[in-house]
Amino acid sequence: MKIFTTPKRRAAAFSLMEVLVVISIIALLASMTMGAFSYAQRSAMRNRTTAMHRGIISGLENYHSEYGEYPTPASDGVTEKFGTKTYETGGAMMLYQALSGDGTDKLRLAGGGGSSSDNKWTEGEKMMLSEMPKEFYTRGNSNVYMLLDAFGHPFQYTKGGTMNAVNPSYDLWSYGEDDMNTKSTDKTSKLTPKVSAKWIKNF
Repeated sequence: MKIFTTPKRRAAAFSLMEVLVVISIIALLASMTMGAFSYAQRSAMRNRTTAMHRGIISGLENYHSEYGEYPTPASDGVTEKFGTKTYETGGAMMLYQALSGDGTDKLRLAGGGGSSSDNKWTEGEKMMLSEMPKEFYTRGNSNVYMLLDAFGHPFQYTKGGTMNAVNPSYDLWSYGEDDMNTKSTDKTSKLTPKVSAKWIKNF
Protein backbone atom coordinates (compact mmCIF):
# COMPACT_ATOMS: atom_id res chain seq x y z
CA MET A 1 0.00 0.00 0.00
CA LYS A 2 1.39 3.31 -1.10
CA ILE A 3 1.37 6.17 1.40
CA PHE A 4 1.16 9.57 -0.14
CA THR A 5 3.06 12.34 1.63
CA THR A 6 2.87 16.04 1.01
CA PRO A 7 6.15 17.19 -0.50
CA LYS A 8 8.13 19.49 1.75
CA ARG A 9 8.06 23.09 0.65
CA ARG A 10 11.31 24.87 0.44
CA ALA A 11 11.49 27.68 2.97
CA ALA A 12 11.09 30.99 1.26
CA ALA A 13 14.34 32.99 1.24
CA PHE A 14 15.04 36.64 0.67
CA SER A 15 16.89 37.46 -2.47
CA LEU A 16 20.04 39.57 -2.21
CA MET A 17 18.16 42.50 -3.75
CA GLU A 18 15.41 42.33 -1.11
CA VAL A 19 17.97 42.24 1.71
CA LEU A 20 19.73 45.29 0.27
CA VAL A 21 16.44 47.17 -0.02
CA VAL A 22 15.59 46.40 3.64
CA ILE A 23 19.08 47.50 4.79
CA SER A 24 18.76 50.72 2.77
CA ILE A 25 15.38 51.52 4.36
CA ILE A 26 16.72 50.87 7.88
CA ALA A 27 19.79 53.06 7.19
CA LEU A 28 17.57 55.85 5.82
CA LEU A 29 15.28 55.75 8.87
CA ALA A 30 18.28 55.72 11.23
CA SER A 31 19.88 58.73 9.50
CA MET A 32 16.57 60.64 9.62
CA THR A 33 16.22 59.88 13.33
CA MET A 34 19.81 60.90 14.08
CA GLY A 35 19.41 64.06 12.00
CA ALA A 36 16.25 65.02 13.89
CA PHE A 37 17.93 64.31 17.25
CA SER A 38 21.00 66.35 16.28
CA TYR A 39 18.80 69.27 15.17
CA ALA A 40 16.78 69.15 18.41
CA GLN A 41 19.99 69.07 20.47
CA ARG A 42 21.49 72.06 18.62
CA SER A 43 18.21 73.95 18.91
CA ALA A 44 18.08 73.32 22.70
CA MET A 45 21.70 74.50 23.13
CA ARG A 46 20.96 77.60 21.07
CA ASN A 47 17.87 78.43 23.16
CA ARG A 48 19.86 77.99 26.39
CA THR A 49 22.67 80.20 25.06
CA THR A 50 20.15 82.88 24.07
CA ALA A 51 18.73 82.85 27.62
CA MET A 52 22.26 83.05 29.07
CA HIS A 53 23.07 85.92 26.69
CA ARG A 54 20.05 87.86 27.98
CA GLY A 55 21.08 87.14 31.57
CA ILE A 56 24.60 88.48 30.96
CA ILE A 57 23.18 91.65 29.39
CA SER A 58 20.99 92.13 32.46
CA GLY A 59 24.03 91.65 34.72
CA LEU A 60 26.08 94.14 32.69
CA GLU A 61 23.33 96.74 33.05
CA ASN A 62 23.40 96.16 36.83
CA TYR A 63 27.19 96.61 36.74
CA HIS A 64 26.76 99.87 34.82
CA SER A 65 24.20 101.13 37.35
CA GLU A 66 26.55 100.25 40.21
CA TYR A 67 29.83 101.60 38.81
CA GLY A 68 28.76 104.06 36.10
CA GLU A 69 30.57 102.19 33.32
CA TYR A 70 30.73 98.82 31.59
CA PRO A 71 33.61 96.52 32.55
CA THR A 72 36.81 96.26 30.55
CA PRO A 73 38.88 93.06 30.25
CA ALA A 74 42.34 93.32 31.84
CA SER A 75 43.87 91.46 28.90
CA ASP A 76 43.07 91.09 25.23
CA GLY A 77 44.34 88.35 22.98
CA VAL A 78 44.31 85.64 25.68
CA THR A 79 43.38 82.36 23.99
CA GLU A 80 42.59 78.80 24.97
CA LYS A 81 41.72 75.62 23.10
CA PHE A 82 38.27 74.09 23.48
CA GLY A 83 38.21 70.79 21.62
CA THR A 84 40.03 71.44 18.35
CA LYS A 85 39.27 75.18 18.14
CA THR A 86 40.97 78.17 19.75
CA TYR A 87 38.88 80.93 21.36
CA GLU A 88 39.69 84.27 22.95
CA THR A 89 39.00 84.03 26.69
CA GLY A 90 39.89 87.47 28.11
CA GLY A 91 36.28 88.66 27.84
CA ALA A 92 34.80 85.44 29.27
CA MET A 93 37.15 85.57 32.29
CA MET A 94 36.35 89.24 32.87
CA LEU A 95 32.58 88.59 32.56
CA TYR A 96 32.75 85.89 35.25
CA GLN A 97 34.42 88.26 37.71
CA ALA A 98 32.32 91.33 36.84
CA LEU A 99 29.01 89.50 37.21
CA SER A 100 29.79 87.10 40.06
CA GLY A 101 31.84 89.52 42.17
CA ASP A 102 34.38 86.71 42.65
CA GLY A 103 37.79 88.32 42.10
CA THR A 104 38.96 91.37 40.17
CA ASP A 105 42.28 90.54 38.50
CA LYS A 106 40.66 89.90 35.09
CA LEU A 107 39.04 93.38 35.16
CA ARG A 108 40.94 96.48 34.11
CA LEU A 109 41.08 98.51 37.31
CA ALA A 110 42.34 102.06 37.74
CA GLY A 111 44.90 100.89 40.29
CA GLY A 112 45.81 97.68 38.44
CA GLY A 113 46.32 94.36 40.21
CA GLY A 114 43.27 92.80 41.86
CA SER A 115 42.40 89.53 43.56
CA SER A 116 42.00 86.18 41.80
CA SER A 117 38.76 84.15 41.79
CA ASP A 118 38.28 81.44 44.41
CA ASN A 119 34.66 80.43 43.59
CA LYS A 120 33.49 81.83 46.95
CA TRP A 121 31.43 84.92 47.66
CA THR A 122 32.79 87.01 50.51
CA GLU A 123 31.78 90.27 52.15
CA GLY A 124 32.36 93.22 49.85
CA GLU A 125 32.03 91.22 46.63
CA LYS A 126 28.94 92.28 44.66
CA MET A 127 27.08 89.79 42.47
CA MET A 128 25.44 91.49 39.50
CA LEU A 129 23.26 88.50 38.61
CA SER A 130 20.46 87.24 40.84
CA GLU A 131 22.20 83.84 40.65
CA MET A 132 25.17 82.26 38.93
CA PRO A 133 24.27 78.62 38.04
CA LYS A 134 27.21 76.20 38.08
CA GLU A 135 26.73 75.29 34.40
CA PHE A 136 27.12 78.98 33.54
CA TYR A 137 30.87 78.97 34.12
CA THR A 138 33.87 76.69 34.32
CA ARG A 139 37.56 76.67 35.07
CA GLY A 140 39.47 76.57 31.83
CA ASN A 141 42.76 74.79 31.21
CA SER A 142 44.43 77.92 32.54
CA ASN A 143 42.69 77.22 35.89
CA VAL A 144 40.78 80.50 35.62
CA TYR A 145 36.98 80.81 35.83
CA MET A 146 35.09 82.05 32.77
CA LEU A 147 31.56 82.22 31.37
CA LEU A 148 30.68 79.56 28.79
CA ASP A 149 27.72 79.25 26.45
CA ALA A 150 25.60 76.09 26.19
CA PHE A 151 27.91 74.82 23.42
CA GLY A 152 30.76 74.77 25.94
CA HIS A 153 32.60 77.74 24.41
CA PRO A 154 33.58 81.05 26.05
CA PHE A 155 31.34 84.07 25.56
CA GLN A 156 33.01 86.90 23.63
CA TYR A 157 33.09 90.54 24.69
CA THR A 158 34.44 93.79 23.24
CA LYS A 159 34.25 97.05 25.19
CA GLY A 160 32.47 99.86 23.33
CA GLY A 161 34.45 102.76 21.96
CA THR A 162 37.29 100.55 20.70
CA MET A 163 38.28 99.93 17.09
CA ASN A 164 36.54 96.53 16.85
CA ALA A 165 33.35 97.45 18.72
CA VAL A 166 30.05 97.81 16.87
CA ASN A 167 28.08 99.19 19.83
CA PRO A 168 29.12 102.26 21.84
CA SER A 169 28.54 100.29 25.08
CA TYR A 170 29.87 96.76 24.42
CA ASP A 171 29.57 93.85 22.01
CA LEU A 172 28.55 90.53 23.55
CA TRP A 173 28.25 87.36 21.53
CA SER A 174 28.44 83.59 21.37
CA TYR A 175 29.62 81.85 18.21
CA GLY A 176 26.75 79.40 18.71
CA GLU A 177 27.15 76.34 16.50
CA ASP A 178 29.60 78.15 14.23
CA ASP A 179 32.98 76.43 14.48
CA MET A 180 34.44 78.02 11.35
CA ASN A 181 34.82 81.65 12.48
CA THR A 182 35.97 81.29 16.08
CA LYS A 183 38.85 83.74 15.59
CA SER A 184 36.67 86.45 14.05
CA THR A 185 36.49 89.29 16.56
CA ASP A 186 36.97 92.31 14.30
CA LYS A 187 34.24 94.80 13.44
CA THR A 188 34.12 93.84 9.76
CA SER A 189 33.45 90.16 10.58
CA LYS A 190 30.77 91.13 13.08
CA LEU A 191 28.95 93.20 10.45
CA THR A 192 29.28 90.59 7.68
CA PRO A 193 26.14 88.39 7.68
CA LYS A 194 27.96 85.56 5.90
CA VAL A 195 30.39 85.37 8.84
CA SER A 196 28.17 86.12 11.84
CA ALA A 197 24.85 84.60 10.71
CA LYS A 198 24.94 81.79 13.31
CA TRP A 199 26.14 83.94 16.21
CA ILE A 200 23.97 84.95 19.14
CA LYS A 201 24.79 88.64 19.51
CA ASN A 202 23.71 92.12 20.61
CA PHE A 203 24.83 93.87 17.41
